[in-house]
Amino acid sequence: MTTYGGERDQLAIAQEVLDRHATSSADGLCIECGVPGPCYRRETAVVIFSRYLRLPRRIPGATRPELVGARRVQAPETLTAGT
Repeated sequence: MTTYGGERDQLAIAQEVLDRHATSSADGLCIECGVPGPCYRRETAVVIFSRYLRLPRRIPGATRPELVGARRVQAPETLTAGT
């Protein structure tokens, strides 16, 4: 698939918007805007990714799950690699 300059630029900007405008797990507000999320900026960025049939990068912890008591759990030993 060919990626043109305009597409690449739009996806990069949309990714930056998604990174900043995550919806908090604790209160459901946009972390950047403070409005009930997802905010219109985030929704617009999602449309850009949909238009180009691409998926955005995910940043672990962007929604601040620790605020609602979420924590990492260890995988059962039967699921670990190398056994």
